[in-house]
Amino acid sequence: MAISGIGSNYSNMYGSTYTAQKNEAVKKTETKENAPAQAKNTSTDNVSDYYSYLQKNYDCVKNGSVAISGSYLKECARNPEKAKELEENLSFFKEGYESGLKSAQANARAIGARVVNYSESWSIDSTGDITMMASTTVTSDSGVKGWKELAEEREEKLKEKKEQEEELLEKIQISAQSVSVISDAYHKPVDIKA
Repeated sequence: MAISGIGSNYSNMYGSTYTAQKNEAVKKTETKENAPAQAKNTSTDNVSDYYSYLQKNYDCVKNGSVAISGSYLKECARNPEKAKELEENLSFFKEGYESGLKSAQANARAIGARVVNYSESWSIDSTGDITMMASTTVTSDSGVKGWKELAEEREEKLKEKKEQEEELLEKIQISAQSVSVISDAYHKPVDIKA
């Protein structure tokens, strides 16, 4: 029976072709699966991991006080020098916040008010430049007012104080004017200050 011989050859030929095709398909599948995973690991995962690291180590990132551009974050995840620069800036946030709060409190005191609420946020753009935004709510004894109203009140108080000082100065000058008295001995006028 010659058919079995043909069947064997056909089976071997089909088996080798199938195996080669299967190996090639497996290679393509592995390449497709591995390529995105590798790309993902080199960009997305690193950026995500780096951002998680920043949130863990910097409260200003964790609580949303600092917004970082995605492209700058990606650059920092790949470039240690940029990452160092970013982290130095983030470590300054708390000190900058405290300085801003003290400044707002001093400004409020200067106009006769006090700070009720202060918030500060940073936005870091794609080049690493920082824009700081602060919001301050102040109040006086008469309730919450705007800076302009408080400044006008303070200016009015200063004007009243200046007028009182000028009146007092006039009184002092009037009482300090010299008095002329004619001396019996020399008949010369003598200035006597009161």
